[in-house]
Formats: sequence, C-alpha cells, structure tokens
Amino acid sequence: MPQETRSTSQIARIAIDSPLPNLDRLFDYTIPTEFVDSIAVGCRVKVPFGRSKALKDGFVFEIADASEFDGKLAAIREVVSSVPVLPTESYKLLKAVADRQACTLGDLLKLAIVSRSVAVEKKFVAENSGYAVSKRRLKATLTTAIVEPKQNRWADRAIAFAIRQRGDGFSSIIIVPDFRDLALLKQELESAQVEFIDYSASRKPSERYASFLQCLRPGAHIVIGARNSVYAPLVNLGGIYLFDDGDDNLVEPTSPYVHTRDVALVRQGLTNCDLAIEAHYRSTECQRLVEVGHLKDSTEPFTHPSIAVSDDDSRLPTMAWQAIRKSALDDGNPVLIQVVGKGIARSTYCFECGERANCNTCNGPIWIDSSNTPKCRWCAANNLNFECHSCGGKKLKQGSGGATRTVSEIGKSFPGAQIIESTGDNPILEIKHGKRIVVSTPGAEPKVPGGYGCVVILDASSALAKDSLRAQDMAIRNWTNAIALTADGGKVVVSGLPQKLGQQLALWQLTEIAADEFANRKELDFPPALRLASIQGEKSLVTAIANELDKDLFQVLGPISLKSDRADIDQRYIIKYSFANGSALATQLKSLIAKQTTGMVRTASNGRTSRAIRVRMDDPEVI
Repeated sequence: MPQETRSTSQIARIAIDSPLPNLDRLFDYTIPTEFVDSIAVGCRVKVPFGRSKALKDGFVFEIADASEFDGKLAAIREVVSSVPVLPTESYKLLKAVADRQACTLGDLLKLAIVSRSVAVEKKFVAENSGYAVSKRRLKATLTTAIVEPKQNRWADRAIAFAIRQRGDGFSSIIIVPDFRDLALLKQELESAQVEFIDYSASRKPSERYASFLQCLRPGAHIVIGARNSVYAPLVNLGGIYLFDDGDDNLVEPTSPYVHTRDVALVRQGLTNCDLAIEAHYRSTECQRLVEVGHLKDSTEPFTHPSIAVSDDDSRLPTMAWQAIRKSALDDGNPVLIQVVGKGIARSTYCFECGERANCNTCNGPIWIDSSNTPKCRWCAANNLNFECHSCGGKKLKQGSGGATRTVSEIGKSFPGAQIIESTGDNPILEIKHGKRIVVSTPGAEPKVPGGYGCVVILDASSALAKDSLRAQDMAIRNWTNAIALTADGGKVVVSGLPQKLGQQLALWQLTEIAADEFANRKELDFPPALRLASIQGEKSLVTAIANELDKDLFQVLGPISLKSDRADIDQRYIIKYSFANGSALATQLKSLIAKQTTGMVRTASNGRTSRAIRVRMDDPEVI
C-alpha cells in the first residue's frame, strides 16, 4: 500500500555522495529555517545518516512541500555552498548512466563534480551575484553525423560545429582522447579568437573548478576537454562533438568503466542535442549506429591518400626501403615509420623449446626494453631470473624487433638522415621539417609542419594477429591516424597485409571494411551486435549472482578462474545480452549485488580497498 503523503514545513530530497548500493537513492530531510534562503536545487549540503556521528556529503535534487516518509525526518545540518553544482539536468544524466552501467550515483559523482575550491567559489559568487542557471531550449530537429576525413583537419570541423551551436544560442562540448589533440584544438581556437572553456583534467584543481563553475553561467559556451568533459554541467547543451571514439583513453578505467561515446549517446537522448562523431576510421560500434539509423553518414568528398600495399612480411620490404630512401635522402622530407611495439624485442621465446616467454610473477608476456632488460608487459616486473614454464630453460631468444631495434636497423640502412624514436614512454610531440626518419609506436607519432613526405606501416600482420576481438579495429585505427599525418602528395606504404584487406585500404574503402567487420561480429554473435558484460569477484559471491540471473533474457557463460594472490578470488562470469535487455540486466545486477555484498569490501594486494564484485556492462576484451 502506498504511504499517505503528509504536509511538512519544507522538504529537501538529497542524493548522498556514496558508492554504497544501499545509499543509491534519494532521501528526504527537513530544511531548518536558517537555511531556507541559502538552499537551492543542486547545492552541496551535509546531512546525518543512521547512527553514525559523521555527516555525509549530499546534493539537493528537489525541494518539496511534502514527504511520503511517515517517520521522523532528520534535518540538514549544513549548507556547504548555495552554488548549484549538480543541476537537475546533470543529476538525470548521472542517474541514467548509473542505471545503464549497473553502478551507483556515487561512482559517477566523482567523475562529474569537480573538487571544490573555496577561494574560487567565493570569487565566482561575487562576480555573478544574483546569477541564475540558464535554461535549455528544445531543438526542433535532431541531426547526427559521422565523418571520416583523410587529413588531420578535424579541429576545423569541430570548431565550425561549435560556432554554429553558439550562433543558435546553444552550448557545445568538443571531446578529444588525449592531451596532444587538446593542445591542437586550443591552438586552433585561439588562432580563430574563439572563446572557450578549458575542461581538461591535467590542470590545477582550482583552475578545473573555475572552469566547472563557468559552465553554470548563462550563455552559449564552448567546452573542450577529454572524457570527463562529457559531464560538463551545461543545461542549454546544443551539441557534442566527439573525435576518435576508437581511442582507449575514452574508456573510464575505474567503475563504471563506461565509454565516453555511450555517455554522449545517453546525454543526447535526454537533451535532444546534436551529436557528431569524427574519426579517421569508423569504429565497429559507430557502424552499428549507422546501420540502425541512429547516426547518418555525412562524409564529405576528399582526395584519397596514395597507398601502396605489400603482402611481404619481412622486416623492411624492398618497396618500403625505396620509399624511405626517396623521401628522406633524395627529397629531404621527413618519414614516419610506425611499428607495433617498443623496445629491442616486442616478444621473447625460450631458447631451448621455443615457447613464448611468460613472466615469473604474473604469467604475462615478456619483452626486452631499450636497456636490454627482459620485462613483463602486464606488471612491468624485471625477469632477469627467467625460467621457462615448460622446460625450465633459463635463456631467452628475441622475437620480432621493437622500436628501439628498428631505429638501429634503419640508422644503418640510411646514413645521413637523423633517426628519431618516439614511444608512449618517451613521446616526441613535434619535429622540424627536413631529412628525418621517425620510428614510432601507435599513438606517439610526432606532428611535423606540412606533414610527412612518406609514411611506412610495418608489422601489419602482427597488429592484426593480436589476441583481441578488437584487433582489426585497433590496427586500422592506428594506421589511418598515422596516414592522416601524410603531406599532400605524400606516399604511404603498408607491408604484411592480406590481399582483400590490403586492397580495401589502398582504395580507402574504410566504410566497407567497417561494414564487413560488423557483419562478421553479427554472424558470430559478438559485440557490438550485442552487449557483453562481466562480473568478477569471490567465487561464492559471483556464482550466487550468476545463478539468480534470468536465463531467459541473458546468456551466462562461465565460470572462468583467474590468477589472484588470494584464495577463492578471482572468478569471472560473462553475460551476453541484447541492447533491448540492457536495462533489465543492470537492474537485476544492482539488486543482486546489493543483496550479496552489503557491508563487504575487498582488499587488493597493494592494500587498497575495492568493491567485492567488479561489474563491467560492456567488456569485449574478455573474448
């Protein structure tokens, strides 16, 4: 029976900032007389909870005249600030994402609400006395787009998108994967004398909070930043522009493990804003969105790059050698060589039996770094005392070369050219034009004014052979991002590709490649044709949860035993489910986890506490 509503003086519905599942809802509190004038929807407060003497942080979601709770309500103890840092629109976004990802509101508050700076806030209030948060105007139409450019001129299109939104009276968010893309975007905005709000997470906490507060001011703002900028508290949002959605930097590495693209899609659905996704290669996830009609292809005509493809899998095929020599030594233009891995050897094997060498600590693959030390790719442990798990052999032999060894080989082949190594550990951001050869791992390619005269992709077959469902997506994304750095009229050589894929890449048929890959995924019943979740934790807990899931709606696979430094941990179950059943699975998981783990925490090997069960609602890497 529903409880009868009773009248009270005034009630505030509070969202408590906590990752605990039992606190993941709104609680009613009375508003003391002294706080009536200072309290507002979205402001920070402190409230008592239960028998604990410690006050909990919370945010006001709603102010009402009545409560359905028939007991005695506690009162708000403190209004920390009257600034509405959690507007209703932001709360609804966080709640929708939490419901989608089977996480708590507290998991998302840490991502969406920037840490408070009292001095910055006081200055903001003084300069914006009597301000009111601007209201969103509903848009008449919804347009979505995906663009696949040849050249690295995405920043111009992103800025044009934001300026159009501003001209219509709306704010916009431009999201990029890393600091180098952000630096380029800032430079272009400043050159065009366009005002923007820098929402990057790399700045000082006080500067980040100042940018956060700027978003609350009335007006049409342009916000730029990385993955967390998708939560910027704009309530008149007109559009989101996302660049390079295939970059792993756009995936939140902690709970709720959500991809920025998915948050953008949720926010688009709530606000009816525009969404544009641009990339040099269309991800399989975007291909699905195009095929179901949520995105429309808005690719503009452009001149395709000149690409020569070879199925020669040798270390430096003749075609690549000749292209490098002509560009660097004959024409004096810079050359980019992209390789798969860093170090002297990106893989090692037992000298005695030839088995792949694995780490003595975590069983991860061993490689040899630039100082000739065998190290684990997973845990970074030195393996000077290597012992083969199969035959007990203690000697290693090198596999294919990494960036460091390639630099040495290239230097011997092309005397007279400056050889530069750029890797994720030691990235070079920009080089000057001239007779230079850059050997780079994916994502660490330096920019050069005017572009590279020649781009060479080595190890293509190795990139495609990685043990991952996303191997082809990641490989082609890395190649096209490198190819986009080619100068107008420059040459591209890719070695080690199978015939069909090589022909499609040479003709720049990227849409066809994405469509073929998505068709293969659908045939195999793999993401993104459906969604793939994982639950991981102590055997008894995850087994109990897996047994109670609705087997008519979800396909439960497992259990899979994982290596761990604690007995009975970790065990994983994989859950396959359709997009239509995503809400049902998230609801069931949240309920079952709350029932099984209330009050439980887990201590990792480094001493940190974490959740007893880890849930990832989208986890294609388990395949």
